[in-house]
Amino acid sequence: MAGKVIVGCKLPHGIRAELDGQVVEFKGTNSSNIIGGHGITENVDKDFWDAWLAKNQGLAFVRNGFLFAETKAASTKAKAKEQEAEKTGFEPVDPEELPKGLEQLDGK
Repeated sequence: MAGKVIVGCKLPHGIRAELDGQVVEFKGTNSSNIIGGHGITENVDKDFWDAWLAKNQGLAFVRNGFLFAETKAASTKAKAKEQEAEKTGFEPVDPEELPKGLEQLDGK
């Protein structure tokens, strides 16, 4: 038995991970357990995580560290806080500082 890992996910909607008929929901930033802007999913089977990661390591959100796993709560918290300022591209738009090419409607 390989044990358990704690998964951090910075995507707002989380991720539904499927592998060989098994499904695990990794909580995103819309969950109630947030550390450093990451949803935290505890007690994920390490064998499942390792196999899923091997098949999905090329995904941009995995490569960019927006989904990660650690074996200890302290390391999970440290990694999540270290990446807190990183942008996923899913952040809400600030209407006072619109990106180039966007403009606010008059409201009419």
